[in-house]
Amino acid sequence: MRILWMELRRSPLRWWFPVLVALDVAVLFGRAQWWIGVWPQASAAAQIPAFYLGPFLAAYAAWASGRIHRLGFEDQHTAGTRPRWQVEGAHIAAVVVYGGVAYGVGALVAAAVSHHDAGPGFLWPSYLLLGAALILLCIAVGHLAGRWFPSAFATPVICGLACFVMVTMNGGPMKAGLFVLSGAPAVEVTPGRLAIRWGLALSAVAVAVLTPRVLPGYTGERGKVIARLPAMGTSALAVACLAGVLTAGPVQTARATPDAPLCTRTEPKICVWPEERMYLPRLEAMARRISALPPVIKSPSAFYEEGLRGDKAQDIDFSIFEGSMWEAADSMSIAISRTSTPPFCHAVDSTNEDRRMQAYFELDSWLAARISGAGQPADMHGGPPGVDQAAIARLIKQPEPAQEDWAKKQIKAVEGTRCA
Repeated sequence: MRILWMELRRSPLRWWFPVLVALDVAVLFGRAQWWIGVWPQASAAAQIPAFYLGPFLAAYAAWASGRIHRLGFEDQHTAGTRPRWQVEGAHIAAVVVYGGVAYGVGALVAAAVSHHDAGPGFLWPSYLLLGAALILLCIAVGHLAGRWFPSAFATPVICGLACFVMVTMNGGPMKAGLFVLSGAPAVEVTPGRLAIRWGLALSAVAVAVLTPRVLPGYTGERGKVIARLPAMGTSALAVACLAGVLTAGPVQTARATPDAPLCTRTEPKICVWPEERMYLPRLEAMARRISALPPVIKSPSAFYEEGLRGDKAQDIDFSIFEGSMWEAADSMSIAISRTSTPPFCHAVDSTNEDRRMQAYFELDSWLAARISGAGQPADMHGGPPGVDQAAIARLIKQPEPAQEDWAKKQIKAVEGTRCA
């Protein structure tokens, strides 16, 4: 502990600590703010700064670990009273402490801004630990690179950029799973797959600390082999952990369905994960708008968020994408239009099929606009082919009888499809 305390006091990183905190908070709020108020989403958001802190700290670790070589103190370092692995470990630990505290400050900020709307609960530790493992892995890589190539400029720059590029290209949730981009309540980071990633990070630290060296009292090839044994063992462990990370599958897996999902009091019932409680007022309003649709429209009695029904899940279950209700309204519109029209059949020819699909697309778009209370959002691009979204936005402002007549025409077009 004494050597760690000395390293913390003299580390130049103490002057960079405010920059680390500022970087964490800037990434936290600069990327998006829709995560505020949902604990799993806030947890995933608090983890994302690790994607940037890791390469930054890798660059610093590379610079710091090369100082001894650049200053010509290698011999004194090797002949010191303390084992070299303790000194190297203290160097890494100092970087981890400064980086970890800055990362923790960002997590506390995310918790503070979410607490009011999120209700009972707290940040999910699994997401925070996933980000911490990424930071630790990058620091270990940077430290090792600095020992091997003690350049004061080239090594830190190359190491930081290399970590950023490698994490960007291979660390995504569907690849190595070193980080995640969102934390939908339907999924979670499982302990086993998190442990494998921590195993990779810790074994990388061991490799960085126990790089090959000649032990005092041993000379010749025998001494070199004995000196390399710890590093060879930890390197093999690191390779095994990396293989485990690459073959274990996605870092996020489906959660067990809750015993009591949160549902609206208004019919039709709209049910979501308990962690999505902040959306209930908006979902109540959507349920009221569904119940106010013209009599010609038939609605299911209940709608469920993705994952709530487990093995009984259907493709019409809705999701809340980045806090937007449009995705949910769009999924509900498809379920309603299919309930309001005859069962699907194969059209007799392409003309009938095209007419039916166009009627479906326009009916779906109108229903989504009615359910959401507005037309398609300006930041939402695309949509069903051949549908004039501006015309749909004007249509939902017309008197109810006019909209009902329009809906009847779309349903009639579907019903009039000649089947093979």
